[in-house]
Amino acid sequence: MTTTDKINTIAQDNNLSINEKIAQIVELHQCLDPYSSEAFEISLPVYETVRRLLLGDNYEDCHTSDLIMCNSLLAEAYAHNNKSWLIAPLAQHTCEMLTGATVDDEETIDMIVAAIDRLCYVLQAHPRLTMKLYNLQYGFEKGRKEPHEDTLKEAAEKIIALATLSECDTWYAPMKEEFDALLGTEMVKEIINNPYTGHLKVDPVVYTEAYENVIDAVEEEVDRRMEGKPYGMGMCFEIWSIKKAILADKYGIEWRTPSQMNPRVMFD
Repeated sequence: MTTTDKINTIAQDNNLSINEKIAQIVELHQCLDPYSSEAFEISLPVYETVRRLLLGDNYEDCHTSDLIMCNSLLAEAYAHNNKSWLIAPLAQHTCEMLTGATVDDEETIDMIVAAIDRLCYVLQAHPRLTMKLYNLQYGFEKGRKEPHEDTLKEAAEKIIALATLSECDTWYAPMKEEFDALLGTEMVKEIINNPYTGHLKVDPVVYTEAYENVIDAVEEEVDRRMEGKPYGMGMCFEIWSIKKAILADKYGIEWRTPSQMNPRVMFD
């Protein structure tokens, strides 16, 4: 019996409670080498099944914190398995659960802050949604009895950088004075003047709302056209070529690939 079969058997066992099913399914994943290809592959059915159980008939009885953490773990599983177009809906669902919520428990705030960091790390090409998540993270951290200043600063810096790159100040404008006081006006100016992170240049079009609105559909179409080809050496050029063509032909968006933006860098 494969691990996937074991997951399905546990999920369908009516003699087990929801919590027992989840514990046994997660244990199957934890028994594997976390850095092995099998662990990455199995993470998909594991966390997809856990999420389905949490959203099932007993949804009202489950802890929202369990679902938030599951969303972040499933998002990482999608990233590891090259299914990036499935991440944004999880991030959006997390935003919906957290918006307007109040949390006093320090352990729960720790979980929320960590889950948002993990979500944002794998949420690519969604600057507006990412800013919304960091805004929520900032609010929960600020709500502690003794907020962690480093966490507040990191969230503020990311919001400012993304607001600058996307030319969308929805989450920055209301917080400008507070961020100035937290970071100092000179640091804020430095971020605004140099908002990019990383060593590679990125086409500014990826921060536009037009690109953000279609990128998930584009990535899904790229995957379909690749027809399950293994992702190996040199495959990035074929992927970028397909992506570039879809953006131009279907959506009228001219996107310059990483190799075009960084002609002196060797990609494999």
